[in-house]
Amino acid sequence: MTQRVLVGAAEAVVEVPLFAELCGFGPFRGRRNIGVRDPLYCRVLSVNDGTRRNIVVVTDMLASSQIHCRLLRMELAEEYAIFPESIMFAGTHTHSGPCMESCDVGYGEPSVQFVENWRRTVKETVGKALKNEEPVRAFCGKAPIRKQLGSRRTMGGDKHTDPDIRFVKFCREDGSVKVLLHNHAMHGVVFGPQLYVSADWMGDANAKIKDRKMAEIPLFLYGTAGDVNVIWTHSREERDKNLEWIGKSYTDDLENSLNDCEEIPLFPVQASLKSLELPSEKVDAVEYREVAAKLKEKAEKGLGDVKLLNYIHDRMIEMAIMAEQGHDFRVIRDFQVFRMGELEIFAIPGEAFLFIGEELMEKGSARFPVAVSVANGDSGYFPDREMFERYPSVFDSDDFGAFGFYEVWFGPGLLRPKFKPEICSFIVEKLLDMEKSF
Repeated sequence: MTQRVLVGAAEAVVEVPLFAELCGFGPFRGRRNIGVRDPLYCRVLSVNDGTRRNIVVVTDMLASSQIHCRLLRMELAEEYAIFPESIMFAGTHTHSGPCMESCDVGYGEPSVQFVENWRRTVKETVGKALKNEEPVRAFCGKAPIRKQLGSRRTMGGDKHTDPDIRFVKFCREDGSVKVLLHNHAMHGVVFGPQLYVSADWMGDANAKIKDRKMAEIPLFLYGTAGDVNVIWTHSREERDKNLEWIGKSYTDDLENSLNDCEEIPLFPVQASLKSLELPSEKVDAVEYREVAAKLKEKAEKGLGDVKLLNYIHDRMIEMAIMAEQGHDFRVIRDFQVFRMGELEIFAIPGEAFLFIGEELMEKGSARFPVAVSVANGDSGYFPDREMFERYPSVFDSDDFGAFGFYEVWFGPGLLRPKFKPEICSFIVEKLLDMEKSF
């Protein structure tokens, strides 16, 4: 006899204050919000087997904030009698929403009012989801991407992008779809550096899912897309047109495969949450000042991108001062694994490259694993070993915004040290170890 599992879901718009700064697309752009093109949603999924309940909170934002996630996790756990490790926060990675906290210096200042709106909305939406829990059947499948949407940011010849949309339908006894979870790895940057709030292509796809009555509530989980953009066409003249065709193509592919699926059990419900220290290089104040001086010299001679040279110079001086004052630069982040029967979610607090998610999904023990980035906070990019080998020195490129160089050496933008080359293998190993506890 199949164990009875209840699923709840709810959604609500998170209000964005006027003139709150939107984050992304470079330092010190001052993108103060002047209006809403399309709203940012908070969506909640609850899966309850009678003993444990897992909660997934997804918000249309660049990334969640570790400190705010930790605080709100404890409040929700207390209010609703939920195990803290069973509460997950994820962002869809739109670059047209406010910051939860300072990310890269200058990429957007946090809006206190937006954080308050988010906290209130999350609590209300979780409460609504728990109240409408009901029996469902779960069906999983993969929808092939038939028309190319993404572009791999790589210096090498491998241009592989995410080939599928992974989905799970949570269906009532009458066949109606209560929730449609969909997971794909592709950056949310179609709308570009405009001054309007937007959930980008992910929000457009979610809106189309609802308009077509494919599900009552769509739930997008952002995959490991650190090196995968949408096809880079977000000029002012093309942004709406591109949002439309990308969202339509994605939703067409998803809809085309919704019936090509298999049923999976959701029992038992399990969760693991661990705070891990990430392998990073030691910050040496003398070395950082020496590098900063050379960067300033290049900038004064007009060699390379002067704005970025000065930006990295300033951040390195700041890190040198922090080191001289005894700052602890260790990077400690929360990693999480959810298991609901044969559905598994690996949650990574940063921008992992596509291959990390693919390796986790290949090696995961569940029948249907998915990988999620920028969950429970952020910590910048997790570049592969090839990128470390290509850029062993901060001076190995004159284009300080180039793919690879940016991901390896832009740690100072976050006022954090450079990661060690084994960072990706470390993440995969630790998440798979966490899975073994189930």
